[in-house]
Amino acid sequence: MQWTVHTWAEFQRCWDGVHNFMMDGECVPFAFDFPPIDRIVDELRKDEQASIHAGRKGDTLEREAIAESFRKLPIDRAVASCFGMAHYALGRFDKPGGLLHGLEKRVLDPWRDALKQHGFTFERCYPIIFISGPGCATNYHMDFSNVLAWQIYGAKRFCGLRSPGRWAGHDARIHYKAYELARPAEQTDDDALCYDMKPGGVLWNIILTPHWVEATDGIAMSLNLSHGGLRFNGRLCPFERDLEDFRAAQPEAAPAKFAGKY
Repeated sequence: MQWTVHTWAEFQRCWDGVHNFMMDGECVPFAFDFPPIDRIVDELRKDEQASIHAGRKGDTLEREAIAESFRKLPIDRAVASCFGMAHYALGRFDKPGGLLHGLEKRVLDPWRDALKQHGFTFERCYPIIFISGPGCATNYHMDFSNVLAWQIYGAKRFCGLRSPGRWAGHDARIHYKAYELARPAEQTDDDALCYDMKPGGVLWNIILTPHWVEATDGIAMSLNLSHGGLRFNGRLCPFERDLEDFRAAQPEAAPAKFAGKY
């Protein structure tokens, strides 16, 4: 069931399905020279908006915050340790002399422009960095957005499911709360649809489908582009449409709407 889309015509047919897929060719209209990984880790961990947790493998998202102790480690020990780090406000590093200077011009603008040129609109589209220490993981969860995951350093194994609806039906999706979702004990390796992502690999992850991401024996980093209100020819994908219908009908009970920006 693994596949790769190479053209925008293919992407238009697949973007709103239930299975993740790889992307290349004209569907990857961006490039960027990132600084060394140790510099990225060191600068991001010093920022107050960095999210840093233990990163241990398990059946649910890891909650243990380790920011204080992780920031005290020498950088060589930090990048070799077990941790998970995310940063959702990367615009503050995109300035002359900054860690990610030129990211919007070279990555976000080309991607947003390509979406618009091929019939897509969106309410939000912003980048997030995810870094995992050796052997660490982002455990079983779903995203409230369609995500383009671009592998930058190291390797990750990105696992979704062959039959997402079997494990997360309509009600589970619209009532989803991140830390309450656990990987079912009856799930087996045969239920998974996994992609081994090496540097340069790009994957499209479908909104509100269960997945988990594991690093290998080295540090690994991806840049993810998060999309909200993504529409093709004015139409939301089915899973986001269900969530928006629920928000409209029961705003007090529905998950809050994300408002991330660059």
